[in-house]
Amino acid sequence: MINVIDNSKINIDVENCTKCKECVKDCVANLFSFDQDSLRLSDSFEEVCIECGHCEAVCPVNVIYLKFHAEEELEHSSRREEFPTYDSFLKLVLNRRSIRRFKEKPIPKDLMEKLLNIGKYSPTGGNSENVFYTIVQDKTIVTAISEHITNRVTKLVNKLEDPQKREYLKKSMSEGQISQALENLPKLKRKLEMIKQGIDFWCWNGELLLIHGDKTIGGIPSNCALAAANIALAAETLGLGACSLGYLTSFVNEIQAIRDLVKIPTNHIVGYSLTMGYPDVKYQRIPARKPLKVKWI
Repeated sequence: MINVIDNSKINIDVENCTKCKECVKDCVANLFSFDQDSLRLSDSFEEVCIECGHCEAVCPVNVIYLKFHAEEELEHSSRREEFPTYDSFLKLVLNRRSIRRFKEKPIPKDLMEKLLNIGKYSPTGGNSENVFYTIVQDKTIVTAISEHITNRVTKLVNKLEDPQKREYLKKSMSEGQISQALENLPKLKRKLEMIKQGIDFWCWNGELLLIHGDKTIGGIPSNCALAAANIALAAETLGLGACSLGYLTSFVNEIQAIRDLVKIPTNHIVGYSLTMGYPDVKYQRIPARKPLKVKWI
């Protein structure tokens, strides 16, 4: 009789297994089975297992151990009654605002680490955990990033406004992209005017959180967005505010000088960007929303 199953990824104390078959039912890759009342692993276990931890988490007698983490006993799951109620969670969601006005007060490292821990436990496709975080707290670098974007946008506006220079854009942009840029030209000019007035439109003078990963693996935009959504909500519970920065996400992937400033690896793509800080504004009401767009099938 086999008392222990052991390979490069997992150790199972078979002797104390109760044969409840919860691991069999819960494994997304169908890697567990029972043969004549004995627990078996698929021959392809080491190749296929994504180390999601569900087998460990679901085992009622704690006899399954995945080797990628430290051997200490896992923390017990919270009871449902310890979760926030729907109403309390709804209040958090409704009161979250995109914050663009921040106090001149740095975010302590311990608070930022709490937010990163939220990101760490956010879901990723296939449990790839292919999400990396770059935090920019140095305001001189934030300013430099904004200046790079302003320079790029100013050059684009100048070319779009000059029919002769517009021809050069065809070397790097499609007709559709040029048409879209011309449509957005008034918006871009308004943004540049705001910047002349001292408004940091690109980063809002906050601390930056860039969420990125290896572009060859796939799923980066979705995985980064999931982490960002959780982090933005969690920031509210710590007295912080956040705002999504779509322009920054786009430009940091395009402008090498910005990538060099924040040391984004060559093979990485930034999937989401947030600006963060202590809010210097207090909202008195929850803004209305347009009717929900939904189809039931």
